[in-house]
Formats: sequence, structure tokens, C-alpha cells
Amino acid sequence: MITGIDYILYTRNKQDVFIQKMKDSLPFWDNSYYVIDTEDETTDIFVAKDEKMFQLMDEKGYYTTRGSGEGPFLVMFNSKYAPDRNRVTLVLPKEIDKSKFSRQVFNWIKSIL
Repeated sequence: MITGIDYILYTRNKQDVFIQKMKDSLPFWDNSYYVIDTEDETTDIFVAKDEKMFQLMDEKGYYTTRGSGEGPFLVMFNSKYAPDRNRVTLVLPKEIDKSKFSRQVFNWIKSIL
């Protein structure tokens, strides 16, 4: 069961540049766990603190941990959206106006667009 809150953003960055920026600048976890899955039109980039966090998301969907409020998230990159821009769908465990962590992820993604 995968459930989360979707936010749509756009970028002129190419997919490989965008993914590298993600990996180079992630501000809240060291040695994050990434799972990258290429579909027909999109590339799904799952990000978690570690493999255990990813496995829990795979089992029960998006969630946040007690205390820190952190949780796994997904970035879907669609490079075939339009000739002049790419669509980025950010899927967060909670709404950005209700979760400090979700807001932090949203602001970080906006900063690398």
C-alpha cells in the first residue's frame, strides 16, 4: 500500500543532473538509501534514511517516525512531460503545512530545481 501527499513541480534540469543534485545536497541524512526505478514515462526515486525505513514503507506505505517526524519520500521525474521542462512529482508522508520534515523536503527539492 503506497499512500502519500503529492506536490507537482517543474524543472529545466535534465534527469541525470537533477538526481546528482539530490544525492549531493540531501541536508538531513548521511548515507541515505536510494532506490531508482525507471518506468515508461518516469523515473521513480525513492529516498529513505536507511534500508529499514524503505522496507517499512514498502510494507505499510508512507509514514513518519515518532519523535523526529522523518519518513521516506518519493520523487517521480518525468522527462517526457514537455520539450522545454520536466515534471517532478514529490510524494511526501504528510502535508507540508502539518509536518516540519515534509516542509523541509519540499523546500530542499524546490532549491535544486
